[in-house]
Order: sequence, then structure tokens, then C-alpha cells
Amino acid sequence: MLPNPDIPPDWNVIHFPINPRYTKQGTLDGAVGFDARGKVTDPDYPTATATGYGEYSYFKPRDAYALKCRITRDQQRLHAYYESVSTDAGHHSGNDPAEAQSKAILRSMGMSVGQQDAGRGTDGSAAPSGFSHRDLVNTYVGTAQGGFFAETTEATDAVSETTSGSYTFGNMFGKSMDLTFGALGLGWSAHFDASRGGGFSTTRAKGKDASRSFGLDVQCAPSGDLQRRDKDGKPVYDAAGKPVLVPGKVDAYRFLTFYLGENSANFDDFYHKVVDPLWLSGNDAPDAAALRQTRQSSAKPPCWRILHRVTYVSRVLAPVPPPPAPPRSPRIIDYLSRYFGMEN
Repeated sequence: MLPNPDIPPDWNVIHFPINPRYTKQGTLDGAVGFDARGKVTDPDYPTATATGYGEYSYFKPRDAYALKCRITRDQQRLHAYYESVSTDAGHHSGNDPAEAQSKAILRSMGMSVGQQDAGRGTDGSAAPSGFSHRDLVNTYVGTAQGGFFAETTEATDAVSETTSGSYTFGNMFGKSMDLTFGALGLGWSAHFDASRGGGFSTTRAKGKDASRSFGLDVQCAPSGDLQRRDKDGKPVYDAAGKPVLVPGKVDAYRFLTFYLGENSANFDDFYHKVVDPLWLSGNDAPDAAALRQTRQSSAKPPCWRILHRVTYVSRVLAPVPPPPAPPRSPRIIDYLSRYFGMEN
């Protein structure tokens, strides 16, 4: 079978299951709640025990903040490059130490310096073929009470191109002749002038402006129902008439959403971390077959990527038993050590 030559390459959507040991919906941090013995872990994260600290499912704060710091450093390096390149007409490319340092920074970021030099005109302005670095990171906080905080960033690609030229041509030709003679007391004179001139001037200018903005639009609507229910499904209240909450339910969490520009490392992460390996290798579904065909170990085409990382989780705690029980229960110790970095 061959692809239809009348249909050019175009976009399509392929559905695939995510590796449950990488990130799994239904659990933010490897736990699914509390019971009488403490934390209840998800079957795919059996090591997320009741004590200790670990990164499971979406809860990967170290990975999240390391990636955020990398994006910030790349933006600062790119800004330093633009600030260091001179736009003076007398600037001679290649002799400026600041420009040489900027090129070294670009090479460390994996950008082609040759393409950048080719896309820059003699006046120092960026041509439409210039690059754009577009990694984004947004911060969100959602609560069961309905509060939602978002700190977002958008990027804009702006291209401005102006072409102008002028041409002037002039031609001038002149001739002058005088003739005087006499005979027998008589004189004659003649004067002749001739000239020819011409000129031609033309000026043409053309301009084009284009811009494109893009960003991440994330919607967060965590469940606000934290109340315990009896076997008939009716809400439970205490003696004072207040709702009885279910220990272990998530009442607030913070997460970061990333958009990573095209990079070959994203291709490797998709096939080695994100997609479920058992489904990819052993499933006969058309989507699995299509992904197996696009797996190119040698080429590794650059891909863009969107991912979420949870950096804080708050859960409803079980009530502290009255004295003479210890004032700090293991659940509270686990809560403080896990989400606030405190130790025993």
C-alpha cells in the first residue's frame, strides 16, 4: 500500500495510553486516600508508602523546578544575545568580542549560528528567517473550595520585512558652433547651438508585517465534594451539624504546565517514558501500528511537548485523637514531612 499522492502531509490525532508508572490520572502523588492504617497507595506506585518522601505520578517537584530554571536561563541567554549584537552601520561583524561570546551561547543552546548570520542583514536587523525560542511555563493553584490561581505567559512571533530601492539615470549632450568670414568688404557670421538632455528616476518600496501569538489555556475544576457519605449515599454531619470530611481527599494542589519547543529529546522521552510500552509493542490497534511506524531511532525528528508537574498537594487530615494519645500522629508527621519539607 502506498500513500495517496494527491493528499499532502497534514495533521492528524493519534490516541495512546500513557505509561501508568510515569504519570497516572486518578492519583496526583501515588496515593489515593487514607484508611485506618494510613495512606493508601495506587497499585502502580506501591513504594509510595505512608512514611518518607518520594516523587510519584504527577508529583515531581524536583523535575518541575529544574525544567523551569532551564527555561529561565535560556530566555536570559537569548536576551543577552540580542542586547549584545550592535546595530550600528559601522559595526564590523566578526571583530566584536561580545558577538563572539553570544555565538558561543547560541551553540550551547543547540542553535545554528550559521543560519542566524545568514538571516541577518547588513543593517543588523533580523530577517524573517530568524529563530524564535518559545518554551513556556505556567503556574496554577486549584482548591476544592473553588479558588483558582493562574500565572501565565504568552509568546509572540513578530516578523517585519521592508524592501526599497531607487535608481537615477541622467544624460546630457551639447554642441556649439560659430562661423565668421568676409570678402570684398562684406562679412558674414553664423552661430549654431544644439543640445540634448534626458533623465530617468524610479523608487520602489514594499513592506510586510506579520505576527503570531500563542499560549497555554488550562482549565482546572477539582471536585469540591469532600464530605463523607453513608451507605445510602447521604451526606454525614457531626453532632454540631458540620459536614464530616473524608480524610485523604485532596483539597488543594499546585502544578506547573510546560510547553517545550521542538527538540529531539522530546522524541526520545515520548517513546521511552510517556507512551505505555506494553500497548505500543503488543497492541494491534491502528493507533499503535501508526506509532510504531513513526518510531525512527536514527532520525529522531524534533517534536514539541506539553506536560504537567504537580509541586504541592494538600489533603484532608484525619482528626487528631484526644489525650493521652501522642499529640503528633504519624499521619500529621507524614503530611508535614511530605509537603512542607519538615523532619521528625
